[in-house]
Amino acid sequence: MTQPSPNSCKEALCRAAMAGMLCTIYFTAGQYAVAANRSQEEVSRDFHKTVTLGAGQSVHIEHKFGEVRVHGDSGRDVKISATIRVQANSHDEAESFAQKIQIDVQQSGEGVRIKTIYPDEEKHWFQISRHSSWSVSYDIGMPSDAPLNVRNSFGSTEASGIHGAVDIDNSHGSITMRDVGSARVNNSFGSIELTGAGGNVSVTDTNGSVQVFDVKGTLEVRNRFGSITTKNIQGAATITGGNGAVTLSDSASGNITTSFGSVDARNVKGDLTVHDNNGNVEIATIGGAADITNSFGNVTLSDVHGRVNCTTSNGRVKGSALSANSVTIHDSFGNIELDTISGTLDAETSNGRITVRDARGVVTLRTSFGAIDAANIPKGIRATDGNGAITLADIGGDTYAKTSFGSVLI
Repeated sequence: MTQPSPNSCKEALCRAAMAGMLCTIYFTAGQYAVAANRSQEEVSRDFHKTVTLGAGQSVHIEHKFGEVRVHGDSGRDVKISATIRVQANSHDEAESFAQKIQIDVQQSGEGVRIKTIYPDEEKHWFQISRHSSWSVSYDIGMPSDAPLNVRNSFGSTEASGIHGAVDIDNSHGSITMRDVGSARVNNSFGSIELTGAGGNVSVTDTNGSVQVFDVKGTLEVRNRFGSITTKNIQGAATITGGNGAVTLSDSASGNITTSFGSVDARNVKGDLTVHDNNGNVEIATIGGAADITNSFGNVTLSDVHGRVNCTTSNGRVKGSALSANSVTIHDSFGNIELDTISGTLDAETSNGRITVRDARGVVTLRTSFGAIDAANIPKGIRATDGNGAITLADIGGDTYAKTSFGSVLI
């Protein structure tokens, strides 16, 4: 086989380099040509209609591609205002598609149904006109005492002043609700904010933050990816999170379950239950019992009036002002620090130090690898250690201290 000469190799490389330059120039020019054609024409069209809603009837809205705003008014009228907007490469193209978008308003014995109808060629037109867009924005006034049902996709939804039951199901967009009755809210990709509900509330989200304030009934929240913040819940609060911080403040009772995120619960009148896997847990001012389970994270408890049961694996436990009849702490890898305990105390850790001050009930402390330090225990103590020093002071009752590898100072 004849080997190519060095000169022929250089010429081939040169031709390849030139071809690459030409390809680059051609591609850049193509991008510029596309950008130059992005100037669009916009066409908008308004829609107005008023219908009367009978007593006991509801308003149902079915929509996609645009925001929906609904507010409560006096009277029995449903006032529908909408703006249809279409952008396309030409005015005629935009005008043609805008005229094909229809708003259907139907009345029945159940109430008023409002639906946005797009033409059949919607998907085909989107494929051939990738730089075109369209939307329909609603502003609807309705009787404040009537129920409301909204189904929306790809747009924000807002409801205010609707004292009847409100049911909102959204897909891609934020949901904002203020001054409503009972509510059921469902969203997939977007935040949820609810302020002021006269009844029970159920909130479900998948990817977005959730904020709920001032609920006169019970609250149930489920969220997978996003923080959850709740405050002033007069009924029981049940919160299920996945990956985000959970905050509960001022509720009748609380039940919190989450996987990856911190938990902050305070000012709970009744019992509180927390199940966390990977996050710090902080609770304060709990009128009832506190049941805490955690795996990887610190636990801080203060001002708990009911029974305390805390089980954690990898984190410090710190408690103060626990006035319950009994306090039980089980830890695996972490220190335990307790102060001002009114009832009996049973605290155990495998690899950590235990420090107790001012425990008024009978105290039992156990650890394997860590020191035990307890003081001001008027009713006696039982301290068992494996590999650590034991220091006890001001013990008023029977005292038992045992360690295998460590000093004992009483």
